[in-house]
Amino acid sequence: MSSKVSKVLLLFLFLYYCTNHTATALSCFPADAAALLKLKRSFLDPNLTSWRRGTDCCRWEAVACDAASGRVAALDLGGRGLRAWGIDPVLFNLTALRNLSMADADFMGGRLPSFGFELLTEMVHLDFSFNTNLFGQLPIGIARLRKLVTLDFSNFNDYPYPILFLEEPSFETLIANLSSLIELHLDGVDISSNGGACSSRSTALCGYCSMLACGIGVFGHMLF
Repeated sequence: MSSKVSKVLLLFLFLYYCTNHTATALSCFPADAAALLKLKRSFLDPNLTSWRRGTDCCRWEAVACDAASGRVAALDLGGRGLRAWGIDPVLFNLTALRNLSMADADFMGGRLPSFGFELLTEMVHLDFSFNTNLFGQLPIGIARLRKLVTLDFSNFNDYPYPILFLEEPSFETLIANLSSLIELHLDGVDISSNGGACSSRSTALCGYCSMLACGIGVFGHMLF
């Protein structure tokens, strides 16, 4: 009798585990899925075939979710050669993102959004390096991302002038606010308006700073 009870109990526990494991695996947050689909539509020929309505966004390529909440926690679209007319603001609906890479994309003359990055308060690693045809001021909201560990806006291009720049906030303020920052890449970003504020004291606040061709002379590359 005890053997039968044990078998029933084991079967119950097995079914319970399977049911809950499946539910966890399929717990894509609906609003995040909708945001990703809209983001996909903003790209020309995105080749993201697994991104389909009615499927679990946590299983889509380049996407990783938080197991407990189903929120999208990582989005790695770097190195895919994506093209778009700028950055769709729907990206900032993914407020649980901790890791985001949009490296090596062509934004075809689009400007960096002035607002939106400040909503990504969980961000730890942010990579917009080697984007072509993306213009404008580095968003002020980035200075509010207190959990940021790595920040990369490296940008070398064929234009006779820098297409990305940092004027407001000042470089020193940006670094001081990003208290968790360990690695910073701003190669090719014009920060010359900061003048003497870009000092060894401010750059020493992050572990590694790479700032080649930034219009700041001897502070073009620093390692501490």
